[in-house]
Amino acid sequence: MKCQVCGSSCLKKAAEITRQREERFSPCPSCRSTVLNKQSPPSYRSRAPCSACEKRPLDEVVADCWTIMAEEGDLAPTAPVMAAGIPLIHPGVALTAPPHHGEASLVFLSRPVTQNAADRIVANVPEVKGVVHDTGKVPGIAETDPEPEYHVNTLLAGCDVRANIFETEEAPVTVFMQQSCAHIEYPRGFDPKLVATATEVIQHEPSVFVDAACGVGTLGIVAAQYDIPRVIMNDAWGYAAYWTAVNLNINRDTLGLEGVEMHIAYAEVQESPVRKEPRKVADAFGDGKHYEVWWGDLHQLADVLPKSVDLTVIDLFGKEDRALMADTLHRWKRETGGEVFIP
Repeated sequence: MKCQVCGSSCLKKAAEITRQREERFSPCPSCRSTVLNKQSPPSYRSRAPCSACEKRPLDEVVADCWTIMAEEGDLAPTAPVMAAGIPLIHPGVALTAPPHHGEASLVFLSRPVTQNAADRIVANVPEVKGVVHDTGKVPGIAETDPEPEYHVNTLLAGCDVRANIFETEEAPVTVFMQQSCAHIEYPRGFDPKLVATATEVIQHEPSVFVDAACGVGTLGIVAAQYDIPRVIMNDAWGYAAYWTAVNLNINRDTLGLEGVEMHIAYAEVQESPVRKEPRKVADAFGDGKHYEVWWGDLHQLADVLPKSVDLTVIDLFGKEDRALMADTLHRWKRETGGEVFIP
């Protein structure tokens, strides 16, 4: 599958990427262990990778990024290692020990990084596949009325497409995203949202399941593992909806899908990433199943949904706003019906 960001083969089927998860970040017997004081500048120059497995400890990779940024004037010579940025490993997995990294195994998210430093990092730090300038705002929709307002970070160099692997009772779920356009999410080994979704699906045995604010599709794909005939996923944030469709394709073997038919191009999302009126992004079929991805405001989704919806999950940002969530649930039940839960 061709990556829409860099044009290469970043995207792998779920089985291929999950097969590597056990050893991808594990040190070999010849690996050294390096743990730096994150509150101080790094205490050494760049070190060569392990001669046996060609991996390096994460702290050494970040220290190289710090050094380049300091040389470019992005950081003061006295700045601590942690000031350089946030390393997001690819694929994200629940770890029990500090990771050791091989080539193209992390995306580096940084507030102080500039273009020159980003170019040098991607060219000279092989473990880093992409560098993203962090604007300090969470990517996504900030406001929809009266005009859409949204935030994205900026990919400065390389490719910022990365994956997370979530473990479930059925099978691992692999979800890709473009990190500059997605909030940071990371597997923890035990994810209450995934457990809640599986529990509700097992309890209600829906024929039609809706993930009304699906993000990149994690909860909808978890639900689809239970052979639901009709799964509909939707998000008003175009980057989320697009990658949900990609992730259906990534996990299609596990879900028993024959293929995924895309109805939009990535360029359309980039041009105008927020929609109110629902637009279909993709269809997927397989063995009596029909899965759909839509891009639009969840409160306008009722017009394109089946007449009967059995179960809906609504996982919005700002769940601490009880009045907002109560209003959202009330409107959904009035317009769509069926059981609704917040994970």
